[in-house]
Amino acid sequence: MSPLCRWLMVITPLLVLPDSALCGGFRPPVSYIAGSEPQSVVLGDFNGDGRQDIAVADGCGDFKCTTTGVVSVLLGRGDGTFGPRHQFVAGPEDSTADYIAAADFNGDGALDVAVVNTKINVFGKVSVLLGNGDGSFQPPVSYDTGPVPVAVATGDFNGDRHIDMAVINTSTGDVSILLGKGDGTFKAAVNYLTESSPQGITVADFNHDSKLDLAIANECGNDPLCRAGSVSVLLGNGDGTFQADSGFLTLGIFPVAVAAGDFNHDGNLDLAAANACGTDPTCTTTGSVSVLLGNGDGTFQTAMNFNAGVDTVRLTVADFNGDHRPDVAAVNYQSGDVTLLLGNGDGTLRPAISFPVGINPRSVVAGDLNKDHGQDMVVANQLSNSVSVFLNRAP
Repeated sequence: MSPLCRWLMVITPLLVLPDSALCGGFRPPVSYIAGSEPQSVVLGDFNGDGRQDIAVADGCGDFKCTTTGVVSVLLGRGDGTFGPRHQFVAGPEDSTADYIAAADFNGDGALDVAVVNTKINVFGKVSVLLGNGDGSFQPPVSYDTGPVPVAVATGDFNGDRHIDMAVINTSTGDVSILLGKGDGTFKAAVNYLTESSPQGITVADFNHDSKLDLAIANECGNDPLCRAGSVSVLLGNGDGTFQADSGFLTLGIFPVAVAAGDFNHDGNLDLAAANACGTDPTCTTTGSVSVLLGNGDGTFQTAMNFNAGVDTVRLTVADFNGDHRPDVAAVNYQSGDVTLLLGNGDGTLRPAISFPVGINPRSVVAGDLNKDHGQDMVVANQLSNSVSVFLNRAP
């Protein structure tokens, strides 16, 4: 960050406009057709050219929403622009494509994708599409999870250097662990209870034991009246199994996503959660972002809430203004914007800066799309059938 930006941040801590206009911010977004009802977006180098590409889970496949969901891939040109989409079937016939994650599941150096599939009255699936290394994918291979899976996260849960998957199932209130065999196939799922209606998941080491743990945002917590949501933490044993949820931490109303970052620079990972209704049970005002500071032992402090937009549904953590402090970008489904909440470095967040996007944004990711060392954003817009690309001004 430039000396001018640092000076402005010191003398005008409550002013948003100078910080946004002179100390980062984003160029006007550029939109690309992504398919029908895009639900989730991920970045990765899918054709091995050293440039970031975009992969999108398109819930309905075609624009009439009558066929199987697909994965749309937009190959990056390295300057922050992208080519036309290429589509690949994302799962079983007539199933949707609701969430996407990228990893190298078979160790061949080419990125693969995992896609969560749902279908009315049918047991949920997670489908794996192995990458060919040129931006194309092999046909999906599907695995059973639980009823209505909604999100998938990846990591090596048992220390065998093979990538595994964790899929959360909202109907049964549990998480399915599928251990990878290293060849792109997976063992049968083993399920662990969370709380009521899990919606979001992140993977990290929260207690410094070098074993991956899970944090899961539960829309209703364990409250049958759904007055408050929660986050469950399942500590990993390092062998692919997980300890029972040791208790739940209350968040705002309807938390639907969670991410990790060290927001107060104490060396312990913290959590940020997106609450669709903020603290308003009527769900008519702003959503919020909750920050829970980690104690370093897998436990967390009481949530601090910060206003976002209306119906906050997904978020990502990155350093968007170059001050080496984690920030949060959150998409707001009803208000049709993405809000940037800059971190102060002490665990608190600044007031939200809003950027309009397409109709009903559903997902946001961050990455350097044009190799200028600034963190850019990509937002999937469900009803605009598009992705919006925001390039960081990167002063």
